[in-house]
Order: sequence, then structure tokens, then C-alpha cells
Amino acid sequence: MLFIIFVILTPIVVWLLLHFMSSRKKSDSEAEPEAPIELCAMCQEEFPMTELLEKEIGGYGRVYCFCGTCIENLYNEYQNKTDIITGE
Repeated sequence: MLFIIFVILTPIVVWLLLHFMSSRKKSDSEAEPEAPIELCAMCQEEFPMTELLEKEIGGYGRVYCFCGTCIENLYNEYQNKTDIITGE
């Protein structure tokens, strides 16, 4: 009787528990798909990948992510510098 319990019933019970837990975990993850989180290369704040711009920099194939605020700040700095140079 112990042979039947340990060799046959225990693996079946463990398999059923694992199967139930994996199907439960899968349904939870399908309910809430989230975009992966990445750091901005300049301000080091976390953003969802949908809010970042990815650019490959250099010959190494390194990809950097930039948030909109940092891109706007760089643009404003560049505009200010070109305005000073041109004398406007």
C-alpha cells in the first residue's frame, strides 16, 4: 500500500499541483501585459520602452534610450548655442 502511495499517487498529485499553478500564473500574466522598463541614458530615470527613443551609437552597436525631456533639453541647448554663434 505504501508503494502505491509513494510511487504512483505522489507524482500524480505533484504534477496536478504544478499544472494548476502554471496555468494560473499564465492567466495572470495575460491579463496585464506591461511594456518593459528601461533607463534613460542621460537622466537615469526609468520609463516604459514605449516612451523612449532608441538610437544605436558608435560602431559597437550599442543602443541607448532617451526620454522626451532629455531630447527636448538637448535641442534647446543646441538652439541656444547656434543662436549665440550666429549672433541672433
